[in-house]
Amino acid sequence: MKMVYRSSPVRGHACQLGEQGMDPAARPIFSSIVLGSGTLAIACAQLAMEMGHVIGAALCTDAIFADWAARANILCIANVEELSTLLNTEPVDWIFSVANPLILRPDVFERARQGAFNYHDGPLPRYAGTHATSWALLAQETEHAVTWHRIDDGVDTGDVVVQRQVLIAPTDTAMTLNLKCYEAAIEGFRELLTGLKIGKLTAYPQALVNRSYFPKRRRPDAAGYLRWDRSAQDLSAMTRALDFGPYHANPLCLPKALVGDEAVAIRRLEVLPRRSGFPAGSLLEIHFSHWRVATGTQDVEVCFGSSDGRVLDARALARHSNLDEGSRLLILGDEQARSITAAHELLAPREDFWRRRLEQFRTLKFPFLSSSLSDAPPRWQSSSGVIPSALAKLSQNDCTEYLVTAWLIYLARITGETELQLGWKPASYGWQADLKAVEVLVAPAVPMEVTIDLARDFEEMRKAVAAEFAQLREHGSFARDLVARCPTLRGVEALRSHRPWPIGITLTTDSCSVAGDLKTSHRAGPALCGDLLTFEVCALDGSFRWHFDASRLAPKQIDRMTQHLQTLLHGVMADAGQPVRELAILPAAERAYLLEELNRTAAAYPSERCIHELFEQQVQKAPEAVALVFEDERLSYGELNARANRLAHHLIGLGVRPDQPVAICLERSPAMVVGLLAILKAGGAYLPLDPAYPCARLRQVVDDAAPRLLLCDAAGRAALGAEALADVSVVDLETVTPAWAELPACDPDPRALGLTARHLAYVIYTSGSTGTPKGAQNEHRAIINRLIWMQKAYALNATDVVLQKTPFGFDVSAWEFFWTLLEGATLVLAPPAAHKDPDALVNLIISRRITTAHFVPSMLVSFMDTNGVDRCTSLKRLVCSGEALPASLAQKVQRVLPWTGLHNLYGPTEAAIDVTAWTCPADFDGSVVPIGRPIANTRIYLLDAHGAPVPFGAVGELCIGGAGVARGYLNRPDL
Repeated sequence: MKMVYRSSPVRGHACQLGEQGMDPAARPIFSSIVLGSGTLAIACAQLAMEMGHVIGAALCTDAIFADWAARANILCIANVEELSTLLNTEPVDWIFSVANPLILRPDVFERARQGAFNYHDGPLPRYAGTHATSWALLAQETEHAVTWHRIDDGVDTGDVVVQRQVLIAPTDTAMTLNLKCYEAAIEGFRELLTGLKIGKLTAYPQALVNRSYFPKRRRPDAAGYLRWDRSAQDLSAMTRALDFGPYHANPLCLPKALVGDEAVAIRRLEVLPRRSGFPAGSLLEIHFSHWRVATGTQDVEVCFGSSDGRVLDARALARHSNLDEGSRLLILGDEQARSITAAHELLAPREDFWRRRLEQFRTLKFPFLSSSLSDAPPRWQSSSGVIPSALAKLSQNDCTEYLVTAWLIYLARITGETELQLGWKPASYGWQADLKAVEVLVAPAVPMEVTIDLARDFEEMRKAVAAEFAQLREHGSFARDLVARCPTLRGVEALRSHRPWPIGITLTTDSCSVAGDLKTSHRAGPALCGDLLTFEVCALDGSFRWHFDASRLAPKQIDRMTQHLQTLLHGVMADAGQPVRELAILPAAERAYLLEELNRTAAAYPSERCIHELFEQQVQKAPEAVALVFEDERLSYGELNARANRLAHHLIGLGVRPDQPVAICLERSPAMVVGLLAILKAGGAYLPLDPAYPCARLRQVVDDAAPRLLLCDAAGRAALGAEALADVSVVDLETVTPAWAELPACDPDPRALGLTARHLAYVIYTSGSTGTPKGAQNEHRAIINRLIWMQKAYALNATDVVLQKTPFGFDVSAWEFFWTLLEGATLVLAPPAAHKDPDALVNLIISRRITTAHFVPSMLVSFMDTNGVDRCTSLKRLVCSGEALPASLAQKVQRVLPWTGLHNLYGPTEAAIDVTAWTCPADFDGSVVPIGRPIANTRIYLLDAHGAPVPFGAVGELCIGGAGVARGYLNRPDL
């Protein structure tokens, strides 16, 4: 039947709308409210304002319209209830509904003084409802229309006021037809506004006998699967009707083909002019970009697309599906198509719920991954089943809820995350999925969301889990192609995978307790819904088991998790009223191992001696040995000690006392080493000020520490500036005739000074990266413990040559200086700024035969990339700290410098240099470099946010105890 479109009166039963019989120049300004979404609502609102309407408010159903309204200073309301409240106090002339998904009640739209109108993208009364353009294309219409109609108490049943014709071209898609309708909608709205303004707009009742209605849940035949026995024109219409372009959401489904066991999206379909005569579904040609397939009429050329919109290699798809030219694709029968359509329409009303959840996609960072096999292909294993003895007296339903709740609490405890989103796969979705086409239509897992409040008790958390179970049952699942249809989801790479969530939970009706020992497979089983780990629970007997990728999770870790879960459940049954953060998860043996066994680090060391006293012992052993080399200058141990002693006596005369910070600001030189030793011998604590730092940073430290005495050179004077120097007594170490030149060269007596190992050796300021820089105070005994441990671990001797290149404002420099000098080795000072020059460092290591050096990993990268690094054959020890050491870098060091031992150390400034250490084994192939175990007389605990120890390998806050812990922050007793 031919459609006739009218926008002017032609027959009776019409009514005139708008202000009639008035001089247009005298017409009052209209007040209006616009409801809707997207750029069409914006365009109509702007047009209304241009034509004299005042937009009093906008009911915005998407962010695009809301953002525009905010920028235009238009009141933005969120829902119909707010609109109703607004109309009670601020009535308007007109309400315009544009691309608005909300249904207005009569008590709302009838309060518009003049009237309310809605835009519809179809030729009412035909194609009422949703997605009119796609349904018109599926029906292979050749013409279409858009309609502006009055709002009444039906859906798209109000009187028509404007209708604009739109022609449909043979190549039109949903996207191109929507664009045509978009333009027609704006022109139609202009006609509507003009008619209202001049009072010559006529409304016509719809001929509802001709009405066709397409509800939101309705979906195309067979969920968009191409039925090859249909005509090529039908297949083309299906493909074009479901092509919404790359930037707009597809609200229906993707056109797709059932290829083997997979539903593959159709990106393009072209009807060819010839008919091969082969049976429908015959695969006639296979090319890189497309297949040629026989249909019920002409042949078609089809291109396939991936979930992120890329064109698939059609030849690779054929190989993957074991198809050759001459193979025949599956043809769906009518009954099968009806089953698929019914299943799809059951999913349709739930899409908005799942889309919102998927837009909040997040994954848990699971802590127990094996470091050595993370890049290996998946190797799936299933553990033995377990029936928790703690739950023996519970009902089947309670067992399931208890198990899942306990698992979620455990995850929150070990990851530190309380907003959990995991993959969920129920035992059944409540419909038959016997057809492969239905099975691959439905998402295999859905997002489960639970907030774990660790301050609540178990019963409260169980109720939260039960509420989520109810939500999951109510909403079932979603069509698998939803992600590919939504631009907001399409860009999330993980969502395009078969198992987006690393951790999943599967509910089953098969007992998990029947499994024997671990079984291994390279193919994922049907129970899997986690890409790393799936927790499978039997709803019938309360048993559980794990399915896991053994390439990333070790079986022994799975055993530990089973023990943790059992321990937690026993705690729940013993006292369910305690906050879940207090529930024990560690068996007694593991707790003892973590807290006691790993911290058995007691070792003897001279805890009553000061750093310089041990240096003086070394001087007595070999006074003529070379202690220090700087460019062309050499100092023996005896010479270095004598210089330091003379300066120390001078400092004592200036009033230096134990625990007194003495600032020192020099470039790297022998004078720096002399100054450090002299400060220690005088009883003071050296406060290093790097002259390379900005003046403001140096002044900040000086103001906070308030030293009374400063040792410096010309570079230090320039860096600090006259203002800072005015507040301290300055000792210039570059003076030609120093005042201390004739003072005694003997060692000062620490007992006479009242100096002990419990006094401070240095105050080093933190970087301030987490706030204001603070001065960490470290005592002699703490540093002695660290140096003695290092000697026992790495055995420095008199033949070793240690490179001193770390700026002395970093505590690493302390072991470079003092470990070397306490053990009789030679200290080579790098020239100022050489620590930033990898070429200079390579040359220095080669020329001075350096055996021991320290690098932060970022500088080690540059060093290892430098020409000649492989000629650093003298290098026996390479120590890293200060940053995380990448595994790839550690492996490169082993390849290029196989004769060099690599040691990774960790420690904050608030402890004596380092507190943990790890030596890289020769065959290291891991993906993560550990920080190692605690050093001597040091205790390391990993605790959660509530002070409880976390399981071995879990994420926690590192807490340090023992001999190396700093006294505190200078002048900050509150911290």
